[in-house]
Amino acid sequence: MFVKKNTKTCKNSKKYYNNTQLLFYFRIMENNKITQIVHDFFEKLTIEIDSLEVIQEEENIFYVKIQTPDSSLLIWYSWKTLEDIRVILKNILRTDEKQNVIIHLEVNDYLIKKDEKLFDFVQKKVELVQKTGQEIVLPFFSSYERKKIHSFILSLNDKSIFSKSSGEWKERRITIYKKTDHLKTLDLDAIDI
Repeated sequence: MFVKKNTKTCKNSKKYYNNTQLLFYFRIMENNKITQIVHDFFEKLTIEIDSLEVIQEEENIFYVKIQTPDSSLLIWYSWKTLEDIRVILKNILRTDEKQNVIIHLEVNDYLIKKDEKLFDFVQKKVELVQKTGQEIVLPFFSSYERKKIHSFILSLNDKSIFSKSSGEWKERRITIYKKTDHLKTLDLDAIDI
């Protein structure tokens, strides 16, 4: 880890802290600041918040979990409203913190339920590939969802099923395919170079 274990004195203080304690203190301060900014944001939108929790997953990556009776206002018809709110919050925090921050916004466990549906869908497609041996091209997903799908397929520990992404930008899609024993080879000697 990047933390050294030597002790230092804070200015205007007679207490001694080691770097690990200071790092922990600053992370608590950062989480509290982010919690306050998120709380203020929803308060200005007049969204009632029953509970708000900010968890730092990694450096500059935060999981914001909200429980609210107003979830329908945040999620609306599809999750795209929630995604737009996440982007706005991310930009507010980036401006305030003067650094790039990634926010995962969870409202009333909506994304957990959405992930369960996504994984059920992918599981059915994997089973179809296993049964038929035919590759399947999935519909368009966001980069974050594609990452989840690739991770899910790897977590199945089936060495015969693979996934790959192809295409560019919004046209990027995942193909699930079964590994075959007979691989096609290209004979480079037969081609004029």
